[in-house]
Amino acid sequence: MAEPEATEKPVLTFNDKNYVIDDLSEQARYCVAQIQDLDQQVSQTRARLDQLEVAKKGFTQILKDEVEEEPPAEEQTEES
Repeated sequence: MAEPEATEKPVLTFNDKNYVIDDLSEQARYCVAQIQDLDQQVSQTRARLDQLEVAKKGFTQILKDEVEEEPPAEEQTEES
């Protein structure tokens, strides 16, 4: 007969100590949940910042290509 799987309770490691989350106070569990949510938001914000930086570089390259393709406005008016 197979042995039943041990179900381990989630543990929080904080300041080099382990705490069973279910044994924490309601306030402490709330703080843990808030910190987890904030970690997720930080990660999403970093990913969004990466996207914005890549987009900015793309638009900068497009602008560079456009302005280098056309002669400067001063040269255009002198030729006309």
